[in-house]
Amino acid sequence: MRRRVLTGVVVLAAAAGCGTNVSFGEAAGLPRCAPAGNVAEGGTVLMAQSVPTAGWLPCVRQLPPGWSFASFLPRKGRTEMAFDSDRDGTHALVVILQPSCDVTGATEVPSELPEMRRYERVTRVTRGFGGERHYVFTGGCVTYRFDLRGTTRAEPVAVMSEALGFLSRNTVARRVRDTSDGRQELDVTRETG
Repeated sequence: MRRRVLTGVVVLAAAAGCGTNVSFGEAAGLPRCAPAGNVAEGGTVLMAQSVPTAGWLPCVRQLPPGWSFASFLPRKGRTEMAFDSDRDGTHALVVILQPSCDVTGATEVPSELPEMRRYERVTRVTRGFGGERHYVFTGGCVTYRFDLRGTTRAEPVAVMSEALGFLSRNTVARRVRDTSDGRQELDVTRETG
């Protein structure tokens, strides 16, 4: 019988299910777009299991200078990742994966990703910059929530937008199968409730 959940992931999921914020060292918790070794090392599998309907999962290509990975909080129906900036403060960017998001009041703009619709909402332009970017796709939504307290420039938004990317659920499922020699599988996409 195939295992559906990686053993190490079960322990982390139990902690995450309690609403505990799980902070990792960058190597252990950062969901990378091109992970080396086991796909479960960066929390990607936990994220996929937290929102099993999501066809896409956020990931990090490479953090730019001055930015650090702060925390990872997976729970049923939602995963949050936070990033700190040496110029713009703690939790200057929070990335949220969930089954859907409210884009009321946001403006749809052309998306650089053909499989996703993109919406932008500016919430603050004084005392720094605040805003949201939503990527809406089949079975999910990823929100970038910027709270930049050290700048009113758009540069940090552009820099972090380039640093982030997406992995398809199918790619993650294939990596789980390959790294376990077919003994483990990622849960298939299903309704959440």
